[in-house]
Amino acid sequence: MVKFSNKPNIKGIRSVAEDANYKSKLIGRDGRLFAGLISTRVTGMTYGVTIAFVLALVIPLLVKLCGG
Repeated sequence: MVKFSNKPNIKGIRSVAEDANYKSKLIGRDGRLFAGLISTRVTGMTYGVTIAFVLALVIPLLVKLCGG
């Protein structure tokens, strides 16, 4: 004979709730990271172009002027 229980499956419910909570936090973290990257993209590109300009043009020019 099969015994039926009127007690809810707490472990299963808790596991699903924790999984949903974890996934929602991952989605929120991803959104905040993307927003941070978008907000700093212009500054980052400016720094990158400036460093590339210094490395490609200014340093060789200084070496040439100093007689190197």
